[in-house]
Amino acid sequence: MCAARMPDPAVKPKDLSERLADPTFRAQIEDAIANMPPEKAAELVAMLEDSLRRRKIELVGYLAAAVLLLVGMVLALWFYGSASQGTFVAWVFLIPLALAGLVMTLVGRLARRSSGKSTTKPPVARS
Repeated sequence: MCAARMPDPAVKPKDLSERLADPTFRAQIEDAIANMPPEKAAELVAMLEDSLRRRKIELVGYLAAAVLLLVGMVLALWFYGSASQGTFVAWVFLIPLALAGLVMTLVGRLARRSSGKSTTKPPVARS
């Protein structure tokens, strides 16, 4: 893995978010971005697009898993209540959990797979 992409362990996200509230720090970042070469700016935009795409996929997946879990548990409760007495049907409560876990696993794989596909094309060098 490239050493330039490794996050600095000394900088925590909370500290960085607090520093972003400082106008002088924001001005330094804006100046640095404005003075970037076009190749690096395109790389930064591609990284941001990848991050947003991955987080959008994860959010939709989490919501789908939550809805699946809620509906599955209600149906499992209905099935458990309508089963005849003396019948062991407690296993029915494991099905929604397994399905939600499967959805979250598949969404995680899909998000990881899509994080390398950028739609931004690097600028063409003109001579």
